[in-house]
Amino acid sequence: MHNEGDRRDSCLDLTQARLRRNKDMIHPEIRSLHDYWESLRAGRPVPYRAEVDPRDMACNARNLFILEDLGGGNLRFRLAGTALVEAFGMELRGMSARTLMEGRARESFAALIEETLAEPGIGYARLSSVIGGGETWEILLLPLRSDFGAVDRVLGALVPVSGKPAPAGDERLRFRIEDMTIRPVRDAAPEAAPFRAPVPVAGFAEGGQQAFAGPRPVGGPGRLTAIEGGRSEAENPPAPRRLPRTHLRVVKDD
Repeated sequence: MHNEGDRRDSCLDLTQARLRRNKDMIHPEIRSLHDYWESLRAGRPVPYRAEVDPRDMACNARNLFILEDLGGGNLRFRLAGTALVEAFGMELRGMSARTLMEGRARESFAALIEETLAEPGIGYARLSSVIGGGETWEILLLPLRSDFGAVDRVLGALVPVSGKPAPAGDERLRFRIEDMTIRPVRDAAPEAAPFRAPVPVAGFAEGGQQAFAGPRPVGGPGRLTAIEGGRSEAENPPAPRRLPRTHLRVVKDD
């Protein structure tokens, strides 16, 4: 019989634990974003970031975020919905994606994001809060291309499975990973036409490129928060991404 320590030290092989179907996702917001992304890519491996338009979504943009891979394991928030800002009690823009997790779950979560981009694939995890009653949340990670074609953006949603999260208190919201999976995008057709970026949508633009000065207090208008960090793609195009890895082993956290 395995004890609690054995369970904590167990490894999750992402080549074996695959997200089987949409029905594995519990929350309707998560399923809705998944369906939107599938319709957006229209048979291509990955859609472009500039094609994302919240006016076409059935899901609530308050629960959404966009991450950018700046290279070297540096994964940062560029956009964060107001529901997430309220839940965490602080602005997430410019912050590392690892800060959502507790302890060693941070590296497992970063590995899931990196595999989502490298595969590319659909990343998914069920999380438990380390404060309060340990409520269950779901997170969905969907790869996007930048205007230069690099797969270095992630469109995601983070929602509690049931009810509304408690307002942020003295303890910051952090998660452990209960289960996570990835489904490679294998049935995609080659892109048939050159990409033309649509006109940016107000409230979903990523804003100017300025140095990140640290978390900011909660508040301010709008449904989404513009990120002011990251490189200027026009001046510094991203380097070609590494070839997809055949497998990834990450730690399953309690």
